Amino acid sequence: MILDKPAGCEGCPLKDKGQGWCPDKIAPRAIYAFIGEAPGKNEIVHTAERPAQPFVGKAGFALHQWLVRAVPQLQMAMERGAVTLANTLRCLPPEVQGRPYPKGQEKLDAERHCRQYDTLPETVKTVVLFGESPQRVWFKEELEAEDLTDRKLGRDAKGVSGRMGRVYQKAGKTWVFAPHPAWILRQPSLVEHGQACLKIAAGTDTTVAVAYVGWEQAMGEMVS
Repeated sequence: MILDKPAGCEGCPLKDKGQGWCPDKIAPRAIYAFIGEAPGKNEIVHTAERPAQPFVGKAGFALHQWLVRAVPQLQMAMERGAVTLANTLRCLPPEVQGRPYPKGQEKLDAERHCRQYDTLPETVKTVVLFGESPQRVWFKEELEAEDLTDRKLGRDAKGVSGRMGRVYQKAGKTWVFAPHPAWILRQPSLVEHGQACLKIAAGTDTTVAVAYVGWEQAMGEMVS
């Protein structure tokens, strides 16, 4: 089954077009928060065994198995219930130009509407923003000013790849930019870049080697 959207979604452009509802997975003792873009089809599925939650399915597999496991501090934080998982949007948007995320004014309105559901208490000291959308939502003014400077200098605007590992201090928290796990799945050469971003978030130089089991192999082992 999929969850109905709460009453607060009234007036959002995705109220009727977006599928399901994926609330944040709020850790009781959160000191980290991982924020993605929008839930996928697996994230909006709600069952008694596994409620709808961010970062499950293929993107969640890459996050947990390829990235978090390589950084012991974050692996322990995850196991101890110290990492909140969230998305910028809380429903699965329809595809626009092959990507399940709105564009233009609809994008801005939906993102603005979803800010009422954000939960980042004072206990959260470090926030990792995975992907272009959350980075531009939380650092809109900074990135627009950077885009303007790049245009004036005749440079291409920086994308996610040009901002990996960037750190900001804002609202009493450390914010780290990272590539989205779904992008890493499509480009496995980015695994080490993703791990490096999480090392920055954890404030460590230490990583451990992880066995890179692919999604299909992992699914085969689970059902065998």
